[in-house]
Amino acid sequence: MQKITQFQPTDKPSSNHLVLAVDVSSRTLDVYSRYRQLATEFELCESFANDLPTIAQKLEHYTKQAQQLGYGGLSIVVEPSGCYENKLTQAALKQGIEVWTVNPERMYKAGVIHHGDDSKSDPLDGKVLYMMAGIGKVSRLVPLSAPWQQLRQLGQWLEDGTLAAADARIHIGTLRRALFVDWKQSGDVSWGATGRAIQSVYAFDPWKITNDSFEDYVERMRAHHKGLPERGLVSIWEQAQSSCKAPLSSAGRYALREQLMHVWKSWELHDRRKISLGQQMVALVETLEHQGYRLPPLVSGFTALARAKIVAETGPWEHFPHWRALTAYAGLKVRSRSSGRYRGQDKITKKGRILLRKYVGQVAWVLARKDRILG
Repeated sequence: MQKITQFQPTDKPSSNHLVLAVDVSSRTLDVYSRYRQLATEFELCESFANDLPTIAQKLEHYTKQAQQLGYGGLSIVVEPSGCYENKLTQAALKQGIEVWTVNPERMYKAGVIHHGDDSKSDPLDGKVLYMMAGIGKVSRLVPLSAPWQQLRQLGQWLEDGTLAAADARIHIGTLRRALFVDWKQSGDVSWGATGRAIQSVYAFDPWKITNDSFEDYVERMRAHHKGLPERGLVSIWEQAQSSCKAPLSSAGRYALREQLMHVWKSWELHDRRKISLGQQMVALVETLEHQGYRLPPLVSGFTALARAKIVAETGPWEHFPHWRALTAYAGLKVRSRSSGRYRGQDKITKKGRILLRKYVGQVAWVLARKDRILG
């Protein structure tokens, strides 16, 4: 006999709640709902301005209306749309109203099923949202507490600073190759103490370097940073002499040098900001750990900063009932492709938090070394 298991309903708004499906745009909120009165079912369709006073007034009105109809509460269902839904969701949570969200990709595919094509219209979107809530293809929006919100914001700023610093380094490399054409030092030298000294003293201008005698050049470099190796300084001197043979006018050199100084200052600013943000995140995670939150342990290769960036994206691990829920949240759930005799390649869904997948990948790459935990 075939095994029969008890059906478990999916997570969705309570049947005792009046569900409001809201399609969000920058200026307007389009509301769709259904409710029963006696033996008759009614549809509610309304549009109003997407501003805080109007939203607060409308939510109070809908809450009273739900009570008059015999419902025990109100549930809002929205599709994330950049940041335009934030005013609605924050106002609803402040009034104690449940908020549920729908994955945009699921929303698109459900729209094709609902009205038979891939057309896009606000009235239809509200009906699709309502349908998604009814079948449980929604996720409950649970607000983070203040420390976790701060940690996530710091993590987003750290990522912004990281990308800005990377862009500045690329720009610096392009300008440096145009000015110091025979610069052949490694990345550690270019961005370390030697590179910083060359930029500060000579702005990577080989003509300025060779205008000094070799002894004066070495003395000025070591006055800026003690302990620079003789071999590296000799190599840079020889490369500067070779670069001076390039057909570059004094006006062109000046323009490149000024732009390089400007971008270098920008890179240093972002680099210092990254260090400051990272220190703040690590300190905040240590505070949360002392408060009893469950956090991943530190091991060789898994630094305090890497842990802080990961938990900033996950939030409290207590929110996830099982490790599979955490992998799905990150978009690391495996998607299979098979039909009959066909067996496709299994891949991760990539439907989750992009930064979380990025940080987990970075940590896994480090831990996969032979002397680390995954080696």
